[in-house]
Amino acid sequence: MGDLQGKIALVTGSTRGLGRTTAEWLGKDGASVIVSGREVEAVEESVQAIKALGVQAWGVPADLARIEDAHQLAETALAMVPQVDILVNNAGMSIRGRFWEVSDADWDYQTNVNYRSPFILAQQMAKQMIEREIRGRIVNFSTIGARACHTNALVYDSAKGAVETMTRNMAYELGPYGITVNCVVPGAIPDRPGAIRNFDPDKRAYYVRHIPIGRAGCAEDIANAVRFFCQPDAGFISGETLLIDGAHSTYLPED
Repeated sequence: MGDLQGKIALVTGSTRGLGRTTAEWLGKDGASVIVSGREVEAVEESVQAIKALGVQAWGVPADLARIEDAHQLAETALAMVPQVDILVNNAGMSIRGRFWEVSDADWDYQTNVNYRSPFILAQQMAKQMIEREIRGRIVNFSTIGARACHTNALVYDSAKGAVETMTRNMAYELGPYGITVNCVVPGAIPDRPGAIRNFDPDKRAYYVRHIPIGRAGCAEDIANAVRFFCQPDAGFISGETLLIDGAHSTYLPED
């Protein structure tokens, strides 16, 4: 067990992909984990996998496109455990399309998942951290698209850009209480565990060719950064947004 023994973490979108890997890494470091995702069966499977690491785990299904689900997730999580020390706002999604064709429903869905629900969860977790004098950790997820456009992803990229601003403001307001708020920005991560689809070989080769570090990223790269922000020794690091892309953003490709 590591430095997070005795801590309890809520990780959204933790039934697959980056969230699942992050939840498992926090568990390996000693934290108990509240798993959340849309599908009941996937939540239970993830709970059992984390329990197999020797820590406690609980599951709360929630569709974070529904604001009422975000509130219910916070309330249920806080009712089932003594306290929440760590919040990881990982859940996210994008509906691709030209911005002038985005419907109101698609706008609401994306902004609710990517921005409003993380705000609600951070708000509720911060309140109980303050009340219980917990020097907690909040880690948000953004996207490289917040600084270099994804194709046909204006709503998603904009919402994640708002998350970066939210991170800075929350860090400023929560600093006096010893609560840190930071953000991770994944680069090209083609092989996300449990992902519905992975990059095709040609697209993978393109990314590898244009990433100076010489490889595409993996879920463990992101989980390691989240784990770092959650460590007791990271208590003076707050308001930061960490781009994890193998120096991809430093390079303007010629081919």
